Amino acid sequence: MATERYACTLTEAEVEMAAEQLREDPATRAIEIKTLRDRLGKYPGLHARTDSSFLLRFLRARKFDQEAAFHLVINYYKARRDEGEIFNDLKPSRVKHVFESGYCTSLGITDKQGAAVILDKPGNWDIDRFSELDLIKADVLTIEKLIAEERTQVYGFCLLVDYGGFGLSHLARTPPSFAMRLCRLWQDVFPARLKAVHIVNEPSSFGNIFGLFKPFLKQKLLSRIKFHGSKYSTLHEDIDPTLLPEAYGGTGPDVTSATWSDVILACDKYFESDVKFGLVDMDMGAGNGAEHGGKGGVATDSLVGTFKKLET
Repeated sequence: MATERYACTLTEAEVEMAAEQLREDPATRAIEIKTLRDRLGKYPGLHARTDSSFLLRFLRARKFDQEAAFHLVINYYKARRDEGEIFNDLKPSRVKHVFESGYCTSLGITDKQGAAVILDKPGNWDIDRFSELDLIKADVLTIEKLIAEERTQVYGFCLLVDYGGFGLSHLARTPPSFAMRLCRLWQDVFPARLKAVHIVNEPSSFGNIFGLFKPFLKQKLLSRIKFHGSKYSTLHEDIDPTLLPEAYGGTGPDVTSATWSDVILACDKYFESDVKFGLVDMDMGAGNGAEHGGKGGVATDSLVGTFKKLET
């Protein structure tokens, strides 16, 4: 059970943003954390991280709706248990080749709404060297690393997906399960607020590519996807061109894959520490049905603290 004292790292402006957008109240923050921590402690088979900085990610991702935040934590640990191909021994050094290829890079900038920008370049996928699972792992590691920053928890993420160089050989190696896994992780598993997706340099085959993802995308996320082709002027409406690299019509610094690789590859120990946490067993006997909602159900024990209806 975590007993550490939480020290908020948000600026005054960011605290105001969290209050306005996420309904975060510094006066009740500790109660909200304790409420979620206590409930998770009663969930059969779950040994979760319960430090304040970790739990706040889930509360912020669900706008301090206790029920929704609780479900998200359970989904998170259930995914880590069930998706062994992705999460077992998950650390940056295992997919060093993917980061060095430039497939996934944190640009270290934000869009005009404050969301952290991640650049994905599917055309950099060397299909002879690594699988689509390695791509997912690199994305997961990048999200997990960035979401540890409180500011990113408040303002969320923005994806810039560059399909330049993506060809039929890549499409042939992209199964529907790849799209399903990525969509599920973004929408239902990670405490990450995906505020926008910008797609550039789409190939002629993009209709087939997008067709893989569309069945798994919720309307909320679908409405946040913008297509720009090779005309970056519309991209600049959302991301300041003085921050973007020249490759996207900007005048900002060129953030190479080596820059992000150096950062993420130094984080193996950070990710290794998560191994001791997990969901041991979701199966509950008949005796637990009434209290926990039946086999595989979610606990419905009474809660103390504040309750806020989640707004979409």
